Amino acid sequence: MGRIRFADRCLSGRDGVVEVRGERQFGVYLHEDSTPPLKISYELDSVHIDNHSVAIGKQTRLHVVEHLFSALFGLNLYNVRLDVYGNEIPFFDGSSQDFVQALADLEHDRGKSIRFPRRIDVTAGNGRISYLPLDEDQLIVEMSLIHPHIGTQQIVLNIDRDTYRREIAPARTFVFTDDDDHRLRELPPYGVGITHNAVYSASPLRFPDEPVRHKVLDLLGDLYVLRGRLTGRIIAANTSHLLNFKFASELLLSPGGVYEND
Repeated sequence: MGRIRFADRCLSGRDGVVEVRGERQFGVYLHEDSTPPLKISYELDSVHIDNHSVAIGKQTRLHVVEHLFSALFGLNLYNVRLDVYGNEIPFFDGSSQDFVQALADLEHDRGKSIRFPRRIDVTAGNGRISYLPLDEDQLIVEMSLIHPHIGTQQIVLNIDRDTYRREIAPARTFVFTDDDDHRLRELPPYGVGITHNAVYSASPLRFPDEPVRHKVLDLLGDLYVLRGRLTGRIIAANTSHLLNFKFASELLLSPGGVYEND
């Protein structure tokens, strides 16, 4: 496939550029100055949670990868090469919609199908994730988000390319806060601020339950570390990046997993 180029402002305020192209296997390469590109490690032991976002790499890190990886997961794009200019992925509007719009017409590589024979549970604080095996070749996600500012939001989706593009990719990042948070007085062009009294956003909500949909977006981005299509049913509540990667670790360590190439 051809090379797709993304360029936009990053969460840090710097400009970022990413090029995506098809390869025989996944790889991330960081370009700095005129030196040869540096390959960035992307395994569980090279994942870092940094201020509610995800960075990868060991000595050198690439920051805020979760929304791009979510788009790659949702579109079944696993054998790709990422060339990154700068050390951070562009943030766009806080969703994965811009990535999906550019990548959706590329020929997808379904990669390997991953399934497990038994239930797997992880918890952390008030968050939990459970995996249940299914006979069907599909991934069903049942996500709940419970917070005093919104009550309970819940969504159940069969994740495929079309569902991801329509129902998950547009959902922006959000924060629960209070009404005197200074960020609410000068809203950035991304994300949603939610207080007990109001919802603050530079543009109208895209879904009444946009926050719980973004939780699904983040979960799928973190599960990209599996490097294949997980099949089964996931039941989750009040997830975080830390819990998502704890779940991914339990999956990878679980005996009896089946990895089938399509």
